[in-house]
Amino acid sequence: MPSAGFLIYSGVMPLVKTLLSIVVGFILARKDFFPVSATRGTSHIVMNVSLPMLVFANIVPAFTPSNIASIGPLFLVAFVYQAMGFFFGIIIREVCYVPRNFWQGIVVLTGMSNWGNLPNAIVLSVTQQPPFNPDTDSALGVSYVAVFIVSYQLVFWVFGAAHSLSWDYLPGIPQGQDAEVHLRWSEKPVASLLRRVARTFQRRSSWFSRNRCEQTVGDDDPRGETGTVLDELNTPDFGGLEASPDVLSTSRDSGLDLNRDTPSEVVGRSSSKKGGMSRLLRTLLSLLTPVTISLFVSLPIALVQPLKALFVDSPAAESFHWKAPDGRPPLAFVIDTAQFIGDIAVPLSLIVLGASFARISIPHPVSRLPIPAMALVTFAKTILLPIFGILIVMAMVRGGLIDHSAKVEKFVAMLLSGTPSGPNQLIVASLYAPEGNVDIPAAFLLVQYTFMFLSSSALTAVALLLS
Repeated sequence: MPSAGFLIYSGVMPLVKTLLSIVVGFILARKDFFPVSATRGTSHIVMNVSLPMLVFANIVPAFTPSNIASIGPLFLVAFVYQAMGFFFGIIIREVCYVPRNFWQGIVVLTGMSNWGNLPNAIVLSVTQQPPFNPDTDSALGVSYVAVFIVSYQLVFWVFGAAHSLSWDYLPGIPQGQDAEVHLRWSEKPVASLLRRVARTFQRRSSWFSRNRCEQTVGDDDPRGETGTVLDELNTPDFGGLEASPDVLSTSRDSGLDLNRDTPSEVVGRSSSKKGGMSRLLRTLLSLLTPVTISLFVSLPIALVQPLKALFVDSPAAESFHWKAPDGRPPLAFVIDTAQFIGDIAVPLSLIVLGASFARISIPHPVSRLPIPAMALVTFAKTILLPIFGILIVMAMVRGGLIDHSAKVEKFVAMLLSGTPSGPNQLIVASLYAPEGNVDIPAAFLLVQYTFMFLSSSALTAVALLLS
C-alpha cells in the first residue's frame, strides 16, 4: 500500500504547474502585458485552432480495441457526473442569490468540469508508481481520461451547453450592477415553469369540466334552451355578418365548406413551417464549431483500424506496407502537427484564467458578491460530487459494470468526479459578454481553484486506496 507521504505528493505535485501557469497570466495582466483585447484574441486562438487540434491528437490514438469495453461504463459515469452537476447548479440558482446575467452560467459552471489538463497531469504522475504498471497503465489512464474529454466535448459543444451561455447576455438581460438584483424564489426560472404548468393544468381541467357540464345538460334537454345555445355556437362566424338561412341552405346544397381555411391562414401555416425549418437549420449549423468538426473527424479515424493505421501505429498497421521513410505511418506528421499546436491550448487557457483573476473587480461592500452561491458550488464540485462519485464507482464494481481488477479505470472514474470547473467556460463567456467582462464566473473559479489543492490531494489519496 502506498505511504501517506506518497499519496500527498502524488496529489499536490501535478497541481504545481497548473498553479504556476495561472500565476503567469495573473502577473502579465497586472503588468498590462495581457490586456482585454489580447485575452479575446487568445480565446479565439484556443477555441478555433489549438483546442480542436488537441482533441484530434488525443482521440485518434486513445481509442483501441483493447479498451473499447471500458468506454461504455466510463461514458455512463461521465454523463451521470454532468447530470448531477447540472442538477446541483439549478438547485443553487433557485435557493441562492445569483446575478441575473449568471443564471445559466452557474448551471453550466456546476455541471462541466476540468477534464483536460488537470486529470491528465495527475494520472500521468500517479500511474508511474506502484501499484500501477508504468509501462502500460500511463497510456491506459490517458485513454480513459480521453473518454471523459469526449463526453465533455459532446455536452459542452454538440449538445449546446456552450451556446446556452449566450442566454445570460441576450438583449434585455441586465448587465453590470443592474444585474445585481435580489429576486424572490417565485421569480426564478423553476418557479416560473411550475407556475406555467399549473396554469396549463388549470385551463385544461376547466375545459374538461365545462364540456362535461354541457354534455350533461344537453342530454337532459336535447331540444330545449341549451340546444338553441349549442346551435348558435355551431353556426359559422362570418366576421360579424349575420348568416341568413338562404346562405346556410345554399352552402349545404352546394357542398361548400364554410369552415375551410382561408388563403391567408394557409399562407400563415406555410410560413410557420418554413420558419421552423429555418430555426432547425440554424440550430444544426450552430453545432458545427471547430471542436465538434474535430470530434466528427477524429472518432471514425480512431475506431476504423485501417484508417487509424495511416496516422498512428496500430494492429492494422502490420498489414499496411506503405510507410514513410522513417518507418512511421504515412500521415503521422498530421498527428505530430495537431499535438504540437494543441499543446498550447492548456497553458493558454490557464494564462487566460489567471489574467481574468487579475482583472476581477471586487465590489464594495463584498456582500454584493454571491458568496453563498460561490461556497455551495465549491462544496458541490469538490466534496459532494466526489462522495457520490466514489459510491457510484464502487456500486458499478459490485454490479460487474467495472472489473474489480481494473485499477486504472476505477482510479480515473473516481478522480474525475472532483475536478473543478473548466476554464473553457470563461473563454466562451468572454466572447459573449459585453467588453469581455467575466468577473462573476472568474470569481467562482477562483474559489474552486483555491480549494482545489486540498480537495484534489484528498481525492487522489482516497481513489488510490480504493483502486
